[in-house]
Amino acid sequence: MFTKPHSSSKAPIVRNPRACTVCRAAKMKCVGAEDGLKSCQRCTRTGVECVFEKHRRGRKPGSKLSEASKMLRRLEKGLNTAKLKQSDSSLSTVFPADPRTPQADNTQFGGLQSSDAYGSTDGYAASSVSSRTVDPEEEEDGERSDEKFPAKLIRRENSFFRTILNPEHKSPMLHVPRNPYLPQSLRPAPLPIGYNDPITAGLINENKAKILFDAIFLRLNPFINLFDPALHSVAYVRSKCPLLFTTLIMAGCKFFEPSLYKECLRLANDLAVRAFAEGWKRVEVIQAFSCLTYWREQEDNRTWMYIGYACRMAVELGLNRYHAKPPAHETEFQLRERRNRERTYLVLFVHDRSLSMQTGRHWMLPEDDFVRHSDTWHEQGGTPIRCEDVIVSAFAQLRRIATEATDMFHTNRSLSDGGNSQVNIDMVLKNCNAKLALWTSTWEHEMRKANGESFHFSFTNLFCLYSSLFLNSFGVQSSVPPANRTNSHVRALSACFENALNVLGIASKDFREFGVLRYGQETTSVMTAYSAIFLLKVINALPPNLSKVDVLALATPEL
Repeated sequence: MFTKPHSSSKAPIVRNPRACTVCRAAKMKCVGAEDGLKSCQRCTRTGVECVFEKHRRGRKPGSKLSEASKMLRRLEKGLNTAKLKQSDSSLSTVFPADPRTPQADNTQFGGLQSSDAYGSTDGYAASSVSSRTVDPEEEEDGERSDEKFPAKLIRRENSFFRTILNPEHKSPMLHVPRNPYLPQSLRPAPLPIGYNDPITAGLINENKAKILFDAIFLRLNPFINLFDPALHSVAYVRSKCPLLFTTLIMAGCKFFEPSLYKECLRLANDLAVRAFAEGWKRVEVIQAFSCLTYWREQEDNRTWMYIGYACRMAVELGLNRYHAKPPAHETEFQLRERRNRERTYLVLFVHDRSLSMQTGRHWMLPEDDFVRHSDTWHEQGGTPIRCEDVIVSAFAQLRRIATEATDMFHTNRSLSDGGNSQVNIDMVLKNCNAKLALWTSTWEHEMRKANGESFHFSFTNLFCLYSSLFLNSFGVQSSVPPANRTNSHVRALSACFENALNVLGIASKDFREFGVLRYGQETTSVMTAYSAIFLLKVINALPPNLSKVDVLALATPEL
């Protein structure tokens, strides 16, 4: 037996890691990165960052797999803060680049995708044909973070093996010379082969696109309040999503370049089909599908389908997550992108509830924590407060009031039997009208704080008047039992008549004076048409010998 001599002067042996964290977790040989200075073959194929670190000894049995799985999710979601400072980081695209456009880095739609403090890449993970796409449902977000849902449990257990043991090959990328003078984060997104946007199709140039964007923000965006002019420049939108860029140009051409509208509409529809077929998932795709419905053609009946698809995607991407406090050290750009995601969800919530009121179908987006706390959302974007954000917050609260009352009326209809109703319509209307009056005073005050212009006051008033008209109409409809058609019935009729007249007054007078009547989205047209039809029905139901003065006197009785 030999004893190894002890030498106190001999330096301890320090071994460098022989395998990266991904290969170590898979218990497979790490090939191609023996020096630790470049990515190994497995990390290169899977598109994740190749990280070497000292092995942590003493972990409990069974914890290796869990830690490795969490590490992979963090890497895939872009939680590595160093990537915020890198201008050359890239992810793989879901389709080959079109040689007609300058190729951005290999992101889904090109451009730098920096992580935010919520652990998302460019807001949230973009979908791809790859099975490694990060599912937002895997986020550990409060009470839904447990594994009681079968799909989450199965997904969580399978994600590690799917990512490590079955790496997928990326779609081949065509080499396209890059423009070294264009910032990487604002390079145009790669288009699918065979597809065009209005610029690559030769319909417009970039300068013309900027002119159209200015017109869109000046005339169209005040009606939808979906975009931030400080964020959504031509370069930014084009670097994010070709579908959104084409859709916005299409909307602008409808009003300001009619000769190009049909061709831009065809390009937008082609990209929409491609986006649906390949499952493009990002906030800009949601915005694009919403914009396809705002100024649609009369024969286009896809509004319900498009908004439903957008609602599903918004929930899947987690746009409705509520964060009581903004992330620490958030930059101005990150703030605008975060609020862009939040604004998109709130606008979609309002649109969803508006469609429910118009069609009688059930709404799709629930009233969650984010919506319930949206009454102060407009104040969280810094100063000065944007009038558009005030409108978004105000309309979210207005839709909550309308939904509450509508649900009670529908309950009344379903439970009524032979005229015996379990809901006192008069009390419901009194409560509803009181809330609408409070809403009006509250948001007029908020709009004054934001230095709103006359259009903003008229626009918010239009929606409130229409909501009051619609809700009070339940008190004058034939389903109301004859025994209840007393003073409450007359009050409801009076409110409806007055509200309908005021809606038409705003549309025909205020909007005409502002020069914006023709730019209103579909919802505005529906509200004015409904008001006109309601007035015609009321007038036609009255005796023919009554004059206009008599009609107005009957509509505003002293009760």
